[in-house]
Amino acid sequence: MKAFERIFLYSVLAILVFYVFLVDGNVESKVAIQEEIRARRIVIVNDEGREVVLLCADSRTGGGGRIDILNGNGTSGAIMSAGKKGGGIAINNKYGELAIFMFTNYEDEGMVGVCNRDGKYIGTLP
Repeated sequence: MKAFERIFLYSVLAILVFYVFLVDGNVESKVAIQEEIRARRIVIVNDEGREVVLLCADSRTGGGGRIDILNGNGTSGAIMSAGKKGGGIAINNKYGELAIFMFTNYEDEGMVGVCNRDGKYIGTLP
């Protein structure tokens, strides 16, 4: 490498280091908080890389949104969703089977339901 090329390369590297460690840090500290984040799907993972929280639009909610919280096995532990016909909350057992649910029925009345260990419907209020 020629002396001129070496001087030029080292100068560029020095400028980059100066920018990264001094200028960029000052710029970031003055950046405003984002007003809005837009995404079709957001997945939060744990330290092992497994999905633990899922935020998304879901076809089962009729165009609404859905939050799915997964357990350590990767199965759904709880779901909160909302769509055109109302919202609901479902809580699953450790096997991913439906245990308890609360939602708005087709008459816009609230319902609370209970299922057995296998996710089979037992009864609701009212």
